[in-house]
Amino acid sequence: MHRYKTHFFVLAILVSVFSCTVAHCEDPVKNAVNKSSSSINIKLIPDGLVVIVNSSNKKLDGVQFGCDQGTNQIIVDLPAESDIPIIENLQMSPHIIQRGVSSASLPQQEMKRIKIIPKLKLYCSDVKLVSKFQRYVTYLYPAGRGLKLTAANLEGFDSDEKNPQAQVSGSISLTFDEPLGNVELSNAITVADNSLSIRLNPKDFINQGLISSLFPAKNLTVNTTSSDLSGIHNFNFKNINNAEIARLKAKLIKSAGSSELRIDITLTVSLYETGRRLYDKGDAQKALWYLEAVKNDPSFALISRMSMGTIYWNEDRYAEAVKSFRELIELDKSWEFPDARYYAAKAYYLNNRKLSFDLSAMLKEYLRRCDRKKYPLCHDARELSDQVNEPVLKLNAASRADLKKLVDRLSDPKLNFNEVQKNVFHYWATWCPVCLEETPKIMQYAVEHPNISIYFVSKHDSQQTILNSLLKAGAIKRKNIFYYIDTKDDILLRQMVPAILANKEPVTPLPISVFLQRDFPFYLTDKLNWTEPELSEIWKLKYQE
Repeated sequence: MHRYKTHFFVLAILVSVFSCTVAHCEDPVKNAVNKSSSSINIKLIPDGLVVIVNSSNKKLDGVQFGCDQGTNQIIVDLPAESDIPIIENLQMSPHIIQRGVSSASLPQQEMKRIKIIPKLKLYCSDVKLVSKFQRYVTYLYPAGRGLKLTAANLEGFDSDEKNPQAQVSGSISLTFDEPLGNVELSNAITVADNSLSIRLNPKDFINQGLISSLFPAKNLTVNTTSSDLSGIHNFNFKNINNAEIARLKAKLIKSAGSSELRIDITLTVSLYETGRRLYDKGDAQKALWYLEAVKNDPSFALISRMSMGTIYWNEDRYAEAVKSFRELIELDKSWEFPDARYYAAKAYYLNNRKLSFDLSAMLKEYLRRCDRKKYPLCHDARELSDQVNEPVLKLNAASRADLKKLVDRLSDPKLNFNEVQKNVFHYWATWCPVCLEETPKIMQYAVEHPNISIYFVSKHDSQQTILNSLLKAGAIKRKNIFYYIDTKDDILLRQMVPAILANKEPVTPLPISVFLQRDFPFYLTDKLNWTEPELSEIWKLKYQE
């Protein structure tokens, strides 16, 4: 009988094992432990903390939760049972402060009260139930770090206006009273063109008002909007040292063990646009600094040199203009800026009174292409070619001996050009803008009327300055055009003008044009348009056409 019972017991076990295998049933011993024990786990999620309580079905209904914001505690009341495993497991959690778990008995309610102090700051008013299932209850405890911002500083952003850079780097450093830990910062910064937005959750970071005090600083112009309440801080970077900022890049650097949050920023500067804007405002030197800095950028290699050459040209810095135009021409294989050939040749001629061999060849090539391309400066280039092939302008001194030669020339009937001689005595000065505007018109009139002799007499100045001004105004060498420089005492002016003004001191402002029949002046005027009808009326005052 005993033997039979033994076999029956073994058979029962086998049947039981077979049944469990087929039905996938759980270990009965393990099940007994699960049904008679409870556990508490804490997990960190983006919205805060999740407290998960596991217990038997019967006991789960009795679980109660609480939150104490003053002491920053999570309170869990469980049906009475051993709390030692619960406390030991909780103390191992990375989200709870050291020795941040305690328990107490509630005898009348037959409950155990577990108090848990998390590392994060709790916001108890937002506690809500996440889910309630058969085996566990989960509650969400919104939490934040509550880190206090103690300092906000700018570093870097060093920019030399005389040596501007295409990119300028710096950083924003935010220092807090405690290490950052695992605070969520994945969406803390966003960038769009030249704007940076910093978003710091007010639950994680307090005293953010310091951020709005970052600017102005470091020669940066930044439009700032900052809200401590929402934790959103927007920065629109406009310029640095007058240089316009086109766009920026930003990267957030943080370490869980550090109390500093750093945002590295790289600004991209619009060097060419800044240079053009500065020149338009009249600051040529600063414009040249920025245009020089952008020459190595392939996108601006040509146009920056063209702009620099033009600025040097307008500033009468011809040697530097030639250098810029030469650099451009060397790079401009497709003739994207054809007129640079003319400007290079003209600037060199104004500075040296001649052309170098290579610039002369370049001017000829420009003129050959003019026949097909019709460049805007073809006419000017042909005039320059004529000037280059003519003798250099001669500037005659107005000494008393030279004055006698001039009077003899004016009165010499042999110099008539097929009719009674006509002469114009034109008095001007290098510092007279109206005079320089009038010179090209007079040159054109002289070319069209080779029978009329025109004498340009400059008010006393250095010969170099006079010749530069004449050449820049389009002066040319012709048989009927003569160039003189008057003395400090204005010998030529006093010789010609008083005869018209009855020996009184001349009062007509520059320019002065005196019309003569041979050596006798009969008409004096200031600025003229030098048109054919206008001049014909003047000549009729003395001559019968």
